[in-house]
Amino acid sequence: MQADVVDPHADLCADLRLLRLHGIPRARTLDIPRLLAAAEQLGHGATGTPVDNVVTALLRQAVNRLGESREAMAAERSFGLSAGHKLWKAADRRRAAAQAQGVTIETFRKSYELALIDQLATEILGLLDERLRNGQAASRSAQPSEPVAPEFGREHHVADVLRAAHANADWDLVEGVYLQCVDIAQNHDGEFMPDAIPAFFAEALGRMSANYFGREEQLILHGLGILGNAEQTNKITPALFRQLYTDGRFERFVQYASGTRSRRRPRPFETLVETARRFRDLNHLRAVLEGVPTSCVLGGSVNFSRYFNVRGSSGDLPGSSVDIMLVIPDFSVLDEVTQGIAALPGSSRPSLAALAERAAVWRQHRLDDGNTLFSQHIQMWSEEDDPVMSWAPNRGEYAIEIRVASAEVLDWILAAGNPKLTSNSAGSSRSVRDFCQHDTQPDEPQRSFSGRNLRTPGDVSELAGSLLRTHRVYSIHGGRYYPGSAQNLILPRFNTRWENVPIRGQLEMFRWKIIERLRHERRNHPYELLRMSMAHTRSEAFAPHILRSVDSGDTT
Repeated sequence: MQADVVDPHADLCADLRLLRLHGIPRARTLDIPRLLAAAEQLGHGATGTPVDNVVTALLRQAVNRLGESREAMAAERSFGLSAGHKLWKAADRRRAAAQAQGVTIETFRKSYELALIDQLATEILGLLDERLRNGQAASRSAQPSEPVAPEFGREHHVADVLRAAHANADWDLVEGVYLQCVDIAQNHDGEFMPDAIPAFFAEALGRMSANYFGREEQLILHGLGILGNAEQTNKITPALFRQLYTDGRFERFVQYASGTRSRRRPRPFETLVETARRFRDLNHLRAVLEGVPTSCVLGGSVNFSRYFNVRGSSGDLPGSSVDIMLVIPDFSVLDEVTQGIAALPGSSRPSLAALAERAAVWRQHRLDDGNTLFSQHIQMWSEEDDPVMSWAPNRGEYAIEIRVASAEVLDWILAAGNPKLTSNSAGSSRSVRDFCQHDTQPDEPQRSFSGRNLRTPGDVSELAGSLLRTHRVYSIHGGRYYPGSAQNLILPRFNTRWENVPIRGQLEMFRWKIIERLRHERRNHPYELLRMSMAHTRSEAFAPHILRSVDSGDTT
């Protein structure tokens, strides 16, 4: 008699089908042992954590690997992960998922739903495999391996790279849209590059790049092979890397022209390289903080303009920074955070020295008052060359801007204790202090849903070589809501990079409150155009598909 063969993928698919049918709130009553075992191995099954929260955290981690795509949105709605969908019946969740996928309910049921469940099971197995390979059970003080980037230590045949690329992901759309961009750039009969085309390139690349989670250097090499094939080259060489990175064919378009804009748009291959490098370094940051209770909210251009406006340094123009908020339970773990960051590959010694000194000042002056952020500028790749950039025209220097917030400070920023974002409920304004290093703007700009601008004078004082600056969390002025810089770091996408401190619930509650605030103002101003995206002070830099996603979701 032949022994039964265990198929982990099939077992996970069975558990996922059962969970989708009955819903996450009933997870504690379901027989889903494979999902629960996977969640425990990935660190989601802490003692006392409700089963529905455990499987929610696991599914979110798996869905995040699908990237920015209709599939990811459909998966969130199908399992009730989207805000407001958790308690929906299975049929209603399926209808919402089909709408996100852009197909009929029956087509979704027969095809897309099965494919999504299959892919989520694959992503969960991938997470387990990565944890095993990376030795995540090792001490949290262990430094991650340096990014050696052997791919860029030698030349390659395009044909060899193409085979590997197409075995990993479907690059057809990326290559097709890239060719469309290049055809327009090479045709000197016109002087206009429609934003929609590089935006579609960014959207296609964002979807496809989910296949390279944790393998961002390979994504760069495969991308170079795909674009090199489009350029009809036979070999991947340093000259090809530099040619595509600095692609002069785009210089004649005003969006790309050097010296004409403070925020020059990068070339297609440049933004592929620079976005992927930043995600790689964020993965390294997560690794060095393994074991320290942190959650990471991703803001800035890597959040709302990935593969579109994330650029490298050129001349006096610095490379795009990475803006993140690190949430910790309380500031008693700040020393553990600083020790972890000290092991981050590529981080500069002066930045790390300043971090340690400023953490000591924080403790000495007892700045942990429930109303103060700890901000730190970490310069990356300024003292050593990023191996990925060995063929590039620049070293690869950029900065990570870290804002550390305790759970108490995050609650204050999100107005967690107030059911509505109104003057009567939460107050007409709210402020938070920031223990920071630089003060670049004397006034703080804010915008409302109508696009109207408001400037608030900054209150800045010096403390032991650093600054204490007061930021507006929000202002309600003339009956209009103006998010401040702290809320704009979280808005518009509530992008949680990782979550080891529970914050998802607070973020979802805030999302619903700000949607209700937008509805309130639309009722009061029925003859104005009001949008969620227009309340962000960097909305002009949003990738068009992100803009659509933000504004299409402001009434769901």
